[in-house]
Amino acid sequence: MSETSLSGLNGKKLDGYSIKMGKTSGGRYLEAVNFELYLVDQKGESCDNPVIWGTFFGGRGEVYKPWVEVYFKEEVTFKSSGTLKLAEAGVDGALFRALVELIPPGGHIMVVYLNHENTRKGLERGVPAPATPIGYLLWKSGCTWFKDWYFAEGFREGDVKLQGDKPLNEENMRKNLLEMRKELDEFLKKEKGKEKLLLDARKRAEDVLKDIKREIPS
Repeated sequence: MSETSLSGLNGKKLDGYSIKMGKTSGGRYLEAVNFELYLVDQKGESCDNPVIWGTFFGGRGEVYKPWVEVYFKEEVTFKSSGTLKLAEAGVDGALFRALVELIPPGGHIMVVYLNHENTRKGLERGVPAPATPIGYLLWKSGCTWFKDWYFAEGFREGDVKLQGDKPLNEENMRKNLLEMRKELDEFLKKEKGKEKLLLDARKRAEDVLKDIKREIPS
């Protein structure tokens, strides 16, 4: 099941690029697959190194929902055209939407952020998850609840990561959005810092609040 679900990513069109599946291997669990994803440009050239690599868990019965855990590169290199910065090219959003589509309502995605400086520093400074760069990508991809795994609770959790959950149903989504609206409002009221990290976080927070207002007008 896991490999079948992942196979839908191979050849998927993004904004001017497409996804190519790299190596796959068995994961820790029977339902898990380790995988790599590359970007392919319009000339058919693949980037030198994976843009995404991680694990997809296909779920187990009604109890364990599918999830994805990934490492993510903000820029990749092509031999012919050089370095591609995904955010500047607008590819990062399409890539994350493709990943989040792998999981059903109630499933979650985890993104390791140790080497993503702005997300790491933002979370350390108390920036709400959806107002950080990675959290914002997850929000735009359909996640409405977040958890910062900023420390390992045992020996098997791995690196620090930001988790985003897809809402199970409309009631669950509304509850999540109300909580998020409160958190973002409080952040905007108290955080008046002028450094770029915080100014960018405020802009994302305002954008998310606009999205929430469209979902919950009152």
